[in-house]
Amino acid sequence: MSWQQYVDEHLICDTDGQPIHLTAAAIIGHDGNVWAQSSTFPPFTPEEISAVMNDFAEPGSLAPTGLFLGGVKYMVIQGEPGAVIRGKKVMFL
Repeated sequence: MSWQQYVDEHLICDTDGQPIHLTAAAIIGHDGNVWAQSSTFPPFTPEEISAVMNDFAEPGSLAPTGLFLGGVKYMVIQGEPGAVIRGKKVMFL
C-alpha cells in the first residue's frame, strides 16, 4: 500500500458508516518531503515544513506560536514528541 492510499483510504474515510472527523491529512518524511496528502490539504510552504521538522528535533517548539500549514494556524494538541504532531484548526470569531 502506498502512503497516498493510506491517507485516502484510512485517514479520510468512513468507519462503519460513521465519518472520521479528519478533514485533511498529510504524511511528511523526516527529510521534509511530502509523501502523501489528502486533496483537501492546503499546499505547504518551505518555511512551514522547516517549522514542522524543527519541532521533531526540538519537541514543543511549535506550541507557543502554533502550527501553520498552508497559511492556516493550528493549535498544537496531543502528540508523541519526536514522532507525531497533531493540530486543531484555530477558529476566530
